[in-house]
Amino acid sequence: MEINFKCKKCGSIFDCDVGAVSIDENSYRPQFEKGIFCPKCGQRSIDDVLLTELGQSQLTEATLDFDPNDISDIEDDELIGLSDNRGECQGCNKIQPLDDLRLCNECAGKLDRDLIRERNWDYSVSAFGVPSSKREELRQHVISRYGEKLELIAPSKSMPSKGNKEKKRRRVKGMAKR
Repeated sequence: MEINFKCKKCGSIFDCDVGAVSIDENSYRPQFEKGIFCPKCGQRSIDDVLLTELGQSQLTEATLDFDPNDISDIEDDELIGLSDNRGECQGCNKIQPLDDLRLCNECAGKLDRDLIRERNWDYSVSAFGVPSSKREELRQHVISRYGEKLELIAPSKSMPSKGNKEKKRRRVKGMAKR
């Protein structure tokens, strides 16, 4: 098996026939039947070289029990939602794998908890299949574990804040004095 390496000492990139490849069950490091030989530096250990991107693909192909040609096209994966959908998360703006709402796992969890806090049961993944009699219990669990404050979404306008109620009360009292 030929693997593409980069020598840490001289920086050259080279292909090396390493023979059969196996993985050590304790360290999970690759083991090669033959030694690694840099054309400029000579014999090298696995710690003296880096795998190039091509080398990583070659090593993966050598150690996995499938033929890469048996894997379906990316178009098929996209149809069933299995593609590597990396991009900028709409919640935290970090480049990460995204769900169908373009949220990373962490932000998707925050959205789900916010939906539960606001009792939007029909849109919460965690509330799916929870009987209506248990939904408030789920909400209380979320609040006790993560707090009452919304983590990702803005509060809905149907829930006035305590500060707004107090201002309105003062305004009404002030009008009564006139």
